[in-house]
Amino acid sequence: MSDAIAPAPRVGSPAKLAFFIVFGLLTVFVIVAKNGKIFDPSSEIAQHFAPARGYLAMHAGFGMLALVLGAFQLSNRLRAKYLNLHRKLGYVYVLGVFLSAPFAIPVAMRTSNLSLTAASAVQSFGWMLTTGIALYCIKRGNIEQHRRWMMRGYPFAMIFTVARLIIPIPPIFKLGLPGIEMVVWTTIALAAFLPSLLLDWPAARTTPAA
Repeated sequence: MSDAIAPAPRVGSPAKLAFFIVFGLLTVFVIVAKNGKIFDPSSEIAQHFAPARGYLAMHAGFGMLALVLGAFQLSNRLRAKYLNLHRKLGYVYVLGVFLSAPFAIPVAMRTSNLSLTAASAVQSFGWMLTTGIALYCIKRGNIEQHRRWMMRGYPFAMIFTVARLIIPIPPIFKLGLPGIEMVVWTTIALAAFLPSLLLDWPAARTTPAA
């Protein structure tokens, strides 16, 4: 996303590739299982989101664009082979984030309670903040920090899939709305601190030289 010269690319990780393939399949599954009838006006989910239909279209459309592009942006192999395309799609990803995230708040305001509205605001702010810092870093030519902040930002998008996989678990589903709130707030908290833990733990384990 800048004219800075990229450092030597890291070797592609088969584990990362497998992870994103599985995550992609799970995302398709939750879309079909949870939101498959969204275009049927008589369905329960369409009626639930009817008060926020216009906001939902913006949030879901650009959010799904960012969710898909983000996975490709994190690919070392694709970035090394198609750097120019990586830069261009990076700007599209940023556009998707900054158009999708704010619209999550009015959707929640019209369809959910105050707690879930606050959760949507926190998630949206976290996604935009980390993405904005990643953009700032790459514009200054700081490629390593750009990569790290992109990795901190993408988990906020992954909440869409992860939360919808956890909520239907029978013990949680039986809790009703409190169970949904618990899952949403927990996944937001994990998205906020788990990436930093994974990124910085190797350095934290290192014993500094005397």
